[in-house]
Amino acid sequence: MLNEQDLAHANLIQRGSRVEYYYQFAGPEAAIGTLRSGLEPLLKPGQSILSIHSRQRTVSAALNRAQGYLQLASLMAILLASVALAMGAQHFSETRYDTAALLRCFGLQSRQILAVFTCQLVALALISGVLGGALGWLLHFSLVELLAGLLPDNIPLPSAKPFFSGLVLALLILLGFSLPALVQLQRTSPLRVLRRDLTPTPLSKNLLYLVVLVMIGALMFWYTRDPVLIGAIVLGGLIAWLITYGLTALFAVAIRILGKHSSLSLQAGLRNLSRRRLSTRLQLLGFGLTGMAMLIILLVRGELINTWQQQLPEQTPNHFVLNVLPQEAGAFAQHLKDNNIQAQPLYPIVRGRLTHINGAPIKRAVTKESGEEEEEALNRELNLSWSEALPSDNRIVAGQWWDGLPNDHERRVSIEQRLAQRLGVTLGDELRFFVASQTFSARVASIRTVKWESFQPNFYLMFNPGGLDNLPTTYLTSFYLEAERKALLKPLVQQFPAITLLEVDVILKQVRTILNQVSAAVEFILLFVLAAGLTITLATLITTMPQRYREGAIMRTLGATRRQLVIQQWAEFFAIGALSGLVACFGAEMARLGIYLKLLSLPYTPNPWIWIIVPPLLGLLIGFAGQISSKRILKQSPAVALRE
Repeated sequence: MLNEQDLAHANLIQRGSRVEYYYQFAGPEAAIGTLRSGLEPLLKPGQSILSIHSRQRTVSAALNRAQGYLQLASLMAILLASVALAMGAQHFSETRYDTAALLRCFGLQSRQILAVFTCQLVALALISGVLGGALGWLLHFSLVELLAGLLPDNIPLPSAKPFFSGLVLALLILLGFSLPALVQLQRTSPLRVLRRDLTPTPLSKNLLYLVVLVMIGALMFWYTRDPVLIGAIVLGGLIAWLITYGLTALFAVAIRILGKHSSLSLQAGLRNLSRRRLSTRLQLLGFGLTGMAMLIILLVRGELINTWQQQLPEQTPNHFVLNVLPQEAGAFAQHLKDNNIQAQPLYPIVRGRLTHINGAPIKRAVTKESGEEEEEALNRELNLSWSEALPSDNRIVAGQWWDGLPNDHERRVSIEQRLAQRLGVTLGDELRFFVASQTFSARVASIRTVKWESFQPNFYLMFNPGGLDNLPTTYLTSFYLEAERKALLKPLVQQFPAITLLEVDVILKQVRTILNQVSAAVEFILLFVLAAGLTITLATLITTMPQRYREGAIMRTLGATRRQLVIQQWAEFFAIGALSGLVACFGAEMARLGIYLKLLSLPYTPNPWIWIIVPPLLGLLIGFAGQISSKRILKQSPAVALRE
């Protein structure tokens, strides 16, 4: 950045230089909207109004992707916690049948009983919500610290809106997912005081599933307002559920086959998974999806750049030079030659805007199916160039290059294939351009493919020789320079101060740093999803604890040792973790396959190590957590457990 008074002495602005002016506005949203409405009719070609969420598409797309990810991660955590909440509410209801029966004997009506227990849950939710909001406010500083350098230093403190919206969301989720259990509780008969085996008439399972599905659907729509994201979540959830369903079915078959060759303690632990298939599938779903997301981050963030770099040929250009002035082009090329730097040819660059196709304004000519990519081409200036020879990594797919056409001095243009498809351009179409207050037309003579990843200068639109004469021109080139010869760059910039030098290796280093920071932030968010998955395990333990106490008491009465009970518990929880690891590995490999082949066009190689490491590692993690949570089973007296 220079002081404006020093600009003239810097010799940066010369014939052919491009100077752009930006006016920045700040103020209330309503005032900015009024200003924008007044300025838009006055815009000339080459002028535009930029904002983060509209025309600054690169930043906007990044923000939208980040927002979409955060919504997806938080929604996963909320849904998993909601499942745990529904299981906990059912246990809450079952443990209060006696209390409800006594209240009925004291004369309370059903709706009063419902109000009593609802107030208890609401009070609990308010306390938990306040504590959770305070914890979230503290933890957001850790997230900001992980993104240090990517975010401004003076980020304002969050407002109270997220706190209150989170509190309201917690109350709604609590009431929605616990309502079926509370309704069942209010139907408790007073006779249960005398007959402990008398339980309330259960609600229809179909009705329960319908209520839960409606709540989940309403929650997803309220939280995202994105039908596409909701559809992706539903489809992904259905696929994941089918995978866990198949795994539990295969596991049940494996238990029957291998049961004869294992100890009784091991069999008992594994059979618990078959008896509680619904809770087992929910746990596999929670831990599997969380593990999959973490695996994708750990594998892809390092592999992408390394794999991409390995695909590049040796001595691929790692430096780009822009804004070489016409009067300095010869001296610049000679300077590179004198220093033994092998560079690509100097390509002329003319900045211009495509305005018409076959005489029709481009926005009217392009079909309604055009999307954001087309808008990017329509709303910005393009780099136009000309060349006598076809670039080495370009291929003609329709029409002919200049050497196969008559030399009749007609202005012709060659267009890149994907841009031609998006704009609906074919051979013989007439394109009109606006460059530096001048308009001119050119006829499409060929359509070609471009290898953008080659790190050679490439262009959407290339003209025949003479097609861009008498227009403001600068030059572009690229070259490869070894790290030990970096010292040659300083005199190059000093001799040609107007050039812009891009060091690709420095950019890649910065990209790695950003990826590591963003990945750390993503993993930080995923910890909450993992915590939500753990709540399902805890809810399963809590709801099945009375049954586990009785089973443990019976086994100890029949002579089972403490060691045998520990083996049984470890077998159950280790199997849950290992199966979740298989789900995570399968999902991560499928995601890597799609990323490599579809998004990046890179060769895909399976990673065998994750199948060896992740399932047992996750099994040990879940096994350890389950063992700690259920250690009371080992301490409680069998006589006490059987009396309860």
